[in-house]
Amino acid sequence: MGPIRSVPRKLTADPLYAYALRALGRRSHTRAELEAKLARRCANERDVSTVLERLAEHGYLDDEQVAESHAAFRRDYALLGQKRVLHELRGRGVSEATAEDSVAEAYRESNEAELAKEFLRRKLGSRFESNRISDRKELGRLFRALARAGFEPAAISEALGQVAQDAEWLEGLADSAAENPDGP
Repeated sequence: MGPIRSVPRKLTADPLYAYALRALGRRSHTRAELEAKLARRCANERDVSTVLERLAEHGYLDDEQVAESHAAFRRDYALLGQKRVLHELRGRGVSEATAEDSVAEAYRESNEAELAKEFLRRKLGSRFESNRISDRKELGRLFRALARAGFEPAAISEALGQVAQDAEWLEGLADSAAENPDGP
């Protein structure tokens, strides 16, 4: 039997505001994320909207800024494709228009095929340069990994063309993925 955990005490408006500031100090939150977090700790539900408005007035709560930094970070460090980042932002409660604008701006000057190649290079390590992959199961696994990372079938096909021995089969895989966007 594990340790007994106490139930967090419910907070009134001022302590709830301080709690929100500490949460925002640890990492950026979207309005929806912070609202859910505050709703679990508030003594009075009306305090949540008051605290959120106060945070927004002071410039501590900005979904556009969160979306822009998230998209740029995921592009530069995780090497993810646009579809994946857009999906993540939607999941964080960012409005559709804000998410689409932020992702479009973050990826405006990037080449998705090059990002996919870098993603693949990181995944394969030295195998990326050393030999051609002929195992279709391995290529299918890599194709699915790139698709989960948010890349379009054309970019995936171009990236896998760097390592695949059978380019014809790879083209067929890309064509079937384009016809069936849920995956090969």
